[in-house]
Amino acid sequence: MPKKVVLGGTFDQIHMGHVKLIEKALEEGNVTIGLVSDEMLEEWKPEVKKTYEERKKNLENFLLDKGNWEIVRISDPYKKAVEGDFDTLVVSSETKERGEEINKRREEIGKEPLKIIEVKPVVAEDFLPISSTRIRNGEINEYGDRLQPVKIILEYKEPEEYEAVKELMRGFFDCDISKRNKSLNKKLNNISKGFDYKIDLTLKNVDIGKGQFIMEKAVIKDKLGFSSSGNSPGLRVPDDWDRSKNKIELFNSIKLFKDDSEGDINTIDMVPNGGIGKKGYIKSALVEALLPRMKGDLYK
Repeated sequence: MPKKVVLGGTFDQIHMGHVKLIEKALEEGNVTIGLVSDEMLEEWKPEVKKTYEERKKNLENFLLDKGNWEIVRISDPYKKAVEGDFDTLVVSSETKERGEEINKRREEIGKEPLKIIEVKPVVAEDFLPISSTRIRNGEINEYGDRLQPVKIILEYKEPEEYEAVKELMRGFFDCDISKRNKSLNKKLNNISKGFDYKIDLTLKNVDIGKGQFIMEKAVIKDKLGFSSSGNSPGLRVPDDWDRSKNKIELFNSIKLFKDDSEGDINTIDMVPNGGIGKKGYIKSALVEALLPRMKGDLYK
């Protein structure tokens, strides 16, 4: 017997995240979609201007020839799922907590909890989740294409850091990068209003038991509050190094290029036949920090 599946939402913009959510629900069984009423939106999301009938019509057009479904009007985010005869609740990462509250309320009235299926968000071209809010704000379209440059703040100390970030990030999307002197901003503070990402680069020492290594660490914080980080390959610190010198002097002094070092590269098996230069090490740390964003894993 097909499962009885429920999900809810505003659906003022049918974007790729909605497509993934609805298609997952249809895979599970017969779907009831709770569509938020105009009265509820007046208090909940007044920025949404499309009426219930407009949103319903768009949803019906999308659902045409897509399995068994019905659309019902809801004026409460819990009541239909709590009181209804359902087996499964499909949620996004944004609505997962609401799903858990629904099960809590079902148990309070003697109903079986629903199986909750969480659907990961779809990331846009800029590696941030696609959302109706972002579409309304003109950042992206419903397919996740960026409609304006990505705004980045870089905490930096040296010009090479800025050049490395600019070259790497502009390889992914159009972006505007604002530099802030790191000596004036010692901590990775809350991201400034109007920016998408804040990037912090730091040199760090690591002792792996076979000697000291120095590497770049990149931390990327986004406007949603999520952080990701990555490290470059490590450069071996010479045993006779003067420890009184700072890490930047150390990094710059270690021979990075084959023709400068007669083939002896002090790295952890990452650059066996030559060096990649300091910018290359910064870029490798940035790529590692970006990988979970590219795959959307960060927004589970």
